[in-house]
Amino acid sequence: MKVVKLEYIPEATILHHIDGEGSLWGTRGRKVIKAIQGEIWEQVTEFPRAYPRDLFGFSRPTARAMRADKANLYVNANGGLLGIRAGIVYTLEKSGAFTPWFEIQGDSVLHGGICEDQQGWTYFGEYFMNPRRGEVHIFRVDPELKTWEIAHTFSPGEIRHIHGVYRDPYDVDSLWITSGDATGECYLFRTRDRFATIERIGEGTQRWRAVRLFFTPDAVCWLTDSQLEQNFSCRWDRRSGKLALGDRVDAPTWYGSTTVEGLHLAFTTVEPGPSVDRRTAAIFASQDAVEWKEIYRFPKDQWRPMKLFKYGVISCPSGVMSQNEFLISGEGLKGLDGISARLNIMAGTT
Repeated sequence: MKVVKLEYIPEATILHHIDGEGSLWGTRGRKVIKAIQGEIWEQVTEFPRAYPRDLFGFSRPTARAMRADKANLYVNANGGLLGIRAGIVYTLEKSGAFTPWFEIQGDSVLHGGICEDQQGWTYFGEYFMNPRRGEVHIFRVDPELKTWEIAHTFSPGEIRHIHGVYRDPYDVDSLWITSGDATGECYLFRTRDRFATIERIGEGTQRWRAVRLFFTPDAVCWLTDSQLEQNFSCRWDRRSGKLALGDRVDAPTWYGSTTVEGLHLAFTTVEPGPSVDRRTAAIFASQDAVEWKEIYRFPKDQWRPMKLFKYGVISCPSGVMSQNEFLISGEGLKGLDGISARLNIMAGTT
């Protein structure tokens, strides 16, 4: 595999979602923007101001330090637009305005961690620092974006936060949840009945610390997200329920996607920690979600300290993408900070 960089997309700081009609949704500051078939961008609406963060959006270093770019966009199967920013969930009204709906703990959720069930309800879980280890909620909203409710609550001390909620393409009644971060908080959870019951899978160790899941007919796979211990590719067998370790990975992995061609793509991050042995964020590719090969990398930029000015992170929008036109966004990386890019991933040598 090799990557051919087709073009940068400076109009979009973050690409969030590709809807069912192929339209691409992104943000730049508070602005919500949309491109039909990736061509001409138009502003759809904007998030209301959030202080003090929006006083510091005048430069990349200050925007990064104040987390001014953090937000989520998700378009459901009915075409309804859901937004999350500064701890508030928004819906788009017919007037074109984003209307506050309800509040959540934390600023927003992790990229790609929002999904729909077979009935068209949309799910997402709270991601926040949670130093006191209080309760953590998973929310769901109805297909018309009129009703919301708490689908499940994790008890105090059970987990720190939710990394994502994912629908299983090979077991469509199943929703999977990933959690973190410390030992005793890292599990996979599965529900097959819309959270009437929930099953916990794993031992709570760093090997079960996942953000993005990759599904195959026989297994659920991930690359671990640990800055503390050696990272691995992991495979949980659907029949036996056993965990197998694959390749060693020299940095934590947050985000990723599976293309329409079946190619799995995962992105490592640059962050402080004893298990982080590199200063580049990489794109890894795999045909089976077990054996991974690096196909591209972006060096970390010069802004320090990283905890203030952000780690080096690659993300991608949720929705259907081809490896021939794969979209990413980045922050804290040379050549990919506060902008997005369209890539062509081709067979061949790196």
